[in-house]
Amino acid sequence: MDTLQSREKRYYDLLAYIASNAVAGEIMAIDNYTHMVPLMPGTEEKIETVHQAHDEAKHVRLLAKLGQRLGFPVMQKIVEPQWQTVRRYVQGAALQNDLTSCLIAQDIMVETMAVVAYRTLCRNTDEETARVASNILHDELSHLQIGIDRIKAMLDKDADEVHRSLSRTHRQVMPQLFSMVSYNCVSLCGDLGVQCSTLKLDSFKTDLDAVRIEALDTYMEMLDRVGFDTQVTTPLVAELAEYESRPWAETPAPSCCSRA
Repeated sequence: MDTLQSREKRYYDLLAYIASNAVAGEIMAIDNYTHMVPLMPGTEEKIETVHQAHDEAKHVRLLAKLGQRLGFPVMQKIVEPQWQTVRRYVQGAALQNDLTSCLIAQDIMVETMAVVAYRTLCRNTDEETARVASNILHDELSHLQIGIDRIKAMLDKDADEVHRSLSRTHRQVMPQLFSMVSYNCVSLCGDLGVQCSTLKLDSFKTDLDAVRIEALDTYMEMLDRVGFDTQVTTPLVAELAEYESRPWAETPAPSCCSRA
């Protein structure tokens, strides 16, 4: 049986890993919203999008301060390449004036995964972590609703084009996001000075499969809430569900933990 000290180290190593990935997602979101502001059709929408970016910056500060208070490291930069891939996709869509794809990527897909991450941090964690995660979760749910409302309006105007955008964006973005629901990283663990093999969600009284299922279920729920045609979404979700049987989490990437 682990000693109390070893259990505490595993717990805080896991917090460092999750919080650092969350910060990377928040930094990416700031960039995404910045690209989206000029595409917004009206002043109110532009202001609302700036406020969303401001919220994401606030989250970075909250997570960094949480690490300082509890004594675990938080990387305040993007480390894992999946975040850069999603950011490049949104930037490319913005350059093509494709607001629909930007909104689907950031306000539906990224925000859905953020909601799952912060819900995980709200459960069976220490009181301070749960409090911070709950506050951030409130903002992310608000951002998600903004995206749902915006895309619903777009569906009413041109459903075919929005569905094409969904299919295109899903295949570029969701595999990147879903691949991070794992204990496998490229270099984040090494940068944090922790071992991937120690990062087990049993510290939170849950496991990785449960989080993957929750992520998939939550994504399906959000697609339904937007009102997408199930003839389009069902094949997309089926593609994503295949990830549940892929053993990506069992073996760390070659460069992972090289500096631990």
